[in-house]
Amino acid sequence: MRIYGSILPGAASIARYGFVIDKLTQDAKQRLKVVGWHNSHNSNCSLTARHFGISRNTVSRWSTQHKVGGAIALNERSRRPHRLRRPTTSHNVIVLIIGVRKEFPTWSKHKISAYLKWNHQILVSPSTVGRVLKRKNLINRKSSVKRIRAALRPKARFPKGMIISKPGQMIQIDTKYIVVCGGRTFFQFTAIDVLTKQRILRVYPSQSSRNGAKFLTDCRKGFPFKIINVQTDNGAPFLKHFEKACKKYRYQHYFIEPHQPKQNTFVERSHEADEFEFYRQGKKSMLLPVMRQRMREWQDVWNNRRPHEALGQLTPKMYFERLNEITLATKDYIILQS
Repeated sequence: MRIYGSILPGAASIARYGFVIDKLTQDAKQRLKVVGWHNSHNSNCSLTARHFGISRNTVSRWSTQHKVGGAIALNERSRRPHRLRRPTTSHNVIVLIIGVRKEFPTWSKHKISAYLKWNHQILVSPSTVGRVLKRKNLINRKSSVKRIRAALRPKARFPKGMIISKPGQMIQIDTKYIVVCGGRTFFQFTAIDVLTKQRILRVYPSQSSRNGAKFLTDCRKGFPFKIINVQTDNGAPFLKHFEKACKKYRYQHYFIEPHQPKQNTFVERSHEADEFEFYRQGKKSMLLPVMRQRMREWQDVWNNRRPHEALGQLTPKMYFERLNEITLATKDYIILQS
């Protein structure tokens, strides 16, 4: 028995083929499929073009590239221009921009541009300042991406001086952490009508946007009036599925300014009352069903039995019934200030 070699016949070509395939992109593999079909059908460009739904010129070009350079030639080519535009900003201005940035790292490109204009009599546009900072890696990538996303998806803010004169015209919604024994955390979802102070309260094991959408559905069923506008903070429970629910029910969804909880005054104040009058009275429970039942009982107390100073010591239910019976008095409206 003789052994003529340790490499099997054809193994080298298989290895080369595997190497080439690894270098191909997904688009190149699709083009290679088209070229293979084209070659197996007598190189008929018209037939191949109709089969794959592309132009004959495209089929011809891919076939020529494959013949000249092989499968690798089907990869996408760089579209980078041969001659790139070079920066025209002078070195002295670049040094000044970098110096101001390092001295005041939180300043935006607009502030730096204005600073150079008023203090150094140098006219340089904010866009030029931004390009210089980008080339020198002096931009916080995380905050920059955050601002870009915010600019692409602007959030509606309630107009300053908005007058609330009827129930449902503004519903403020927020969440509150409930830490029970053992470190377990529940989340209280609260919705309060700005004018009548009526509330809907629910407890969920997480503050996801799905639970936010479910809570909005409960508000739609629980309030004895039609909801017109909804206001929340910028948290995750009030994005995605919650926004879809707002669009479904045709509610105008307003967001407060970042880090401005005082714009959600009414719901924040009600959470303070929850803390003193409910949770500190031993109403917490480690069992979610028990917690939900107690929360519904507290909602009934708030809406139907608890006098409210801002309503002239009337309960929210009594005040709502009063609004339906008499003409709205001058003091019975609220002006929201941003």
